[in-house]
Amino acid sequence: MKYNFLVLFSIFYSLNIDAQDLSSTMTVAPGTSVSIKGGTTLSAAELNLKSTSDSFSSVMLDGTITPSTVVNYDRYVNVVGTTGENGGNDLISLPVKTASVTFGDFLNYSADYGSTVNSASIPTNGSVYGFGPYNNANQSYTNYASATPGNGDVLERAVGYRAASNLGETLRFSGTISKDTETVTITTTDPIIAPEADGNPKNWNSVGNPYPTYLNSSLFLEENEDQLAVDATGIYGYNSGTQSGTGIIGNFTIINRLVNTDLNITPGQGFLLANDFTEASNVISFTPAMRVFSGSDDFILGRSDNVNEMVRLKAEHAGGDFATEIYFNENSTRGLDPGYDARLFGEASLDFSLYSHLVEDNVGTSMAIQSLGSTDLSSVRIPLGLKASQGQQITFSIEISTLPASAEVYLEDNVENTYTLLNQGDYTFTADTAINGTGRFYLNIGTETLSLIDNDVNTLSLYAANHKIFVKGELLATTQVNVYDSLGRAVMSSNISVGSDSNEINASQLTTGIYIVKLNNGVQELTEKVILK
Repeated sequence: MKYNFLVLFSIFYSLNIDAQDLSSTMTVAPGTSVSIKGGTTLSAAELNLKSTSDSFSSVMLDGTITPSTVVNYDRYVNVVGTTGENGGNDLISLPVKTASVTFGDFLNYSADYGSTVNSASIPTNGSVYGFGPYNNANQSYTNYASATPGNGDVLERAVGYRAASNLGETLRFSGTISKDTETVTITTTDPIIAPEADGNPKNWNSVGNPYPTYLNSSLFLEENEDQLAVDATGIYGYNSGTQSGTGIIGNFTIINRLVNTDLNITPGQGFLLANDFTEASNVISFTPAMRVFSGSDDFILGRSDNVNEMVRLKAEHAGGDFATEIYFNENSTRGLDPGYDARLFGEASLDFSLYSHLVEDNVGTSMAIQSLGSTDLSSVRIPLGLKASQGQQITFSIEISTLPASAEVYLEDNVENTYTLLNQGDYTFTADTAINGTGRFYLNIGTETLSLIDNDVNTLSLYAANHKIFVKGELLATTQVNVYDSLGRAVMSSNISVGSDSNEINASQLTTGIYIVKLNNGVQELTEKVILK
């Protein structure tokens, strides 16, 4: 069969097409955007949309496409490999689909009409393919096994799938273009439970752009923020660990009200969302109003340069590095600010990581990004968490900073009893034992020279989570812990012995509510408000 290709090389903001024969096939080149306006009809045997690793075609459908027209999107998928080196998978979604396409059907789609099918481009391990959805109960991806056409798992619009290709190539998706609102349900496996202290709440879900256009990320978040977890109200885009820059933490590019606000989502791009952990499920909506012609490339290559007053702190060792970010703006506080603060994804699976805890109302959540008020820039002390192996030589440094020249950034190490002005130099130490948690390191930021306080008295922090009270930091003597209710009545008392820099007290006998916790050992003293829930 002969195919006559009509290739579009420029961007069209309006393509007015009356019902007509385009003589077989219309092809939209990578980087080209086409609009089919309302009241017009595209009639062709095929409409083929193309992409490369950093360029994607886009079709804005407000009119109609004849039912006999087959729409194909050849979507680039990252090469399989070692994360951060030569690939590391991708998160993709279906930009076009048929009514009930199965994985078996998808394996047999072909961009060259039968010579090469999708199954030949997807890496396999026996009968298991490198393609599948995220399962938050198992906190891992499910890889599909081979299936025959018409059988197997049904692929859905607006769901994100982990995928990879053997060589870094396109996979074909075939079907129709949606111009309607598309919805997907996100879930929490253990609802009505606050995120676990080990950093593994089972409320993460993989979703994806269901349109063959770019998606306005800000409009998406405005529509769906009430359905998302308050400590992770944002979009987490997997970037294969190959990027660095503001809002990029580990393997993820984070988009929220604070960072990467101008980064749009490419056609067929998947990403992670955290469901409101107090609800078993919520419905996420993608609306036609979110569709836009253009954006950046996908998360694998994308980067945004927008910054506020911020500092990006990096910890590195011979085998890698990890960063966390602190921002200052007028919309934030020392507590949790939904849409501005962002928790760390996949903490328990990381061998090496750096993060912060909230300055106030800390419940033990590890934050990839923490946002504080503008006035906090004058003086604030931020708990830092580090996960590192014994024997690693670790260096702390400022990777990026847009803080004013008057702002001094000190790293406090209360085990070595040192304060290091990171504006002037790095801090290096060797971990004598494995480190996993907060209590040792703090970041002190101030716009005037810091009056360094007595390190012995101020090296403790405490917070509550899952009806436990956690005390972090080196105790210099046996410490009495007294807990008071909101009326000032003593409701619990306990003692902590010297010898550990991480202690927890079971408070399951106390009801949900606000309490005051006081620590005192004659040398150190600390009083904090906590919330048990």
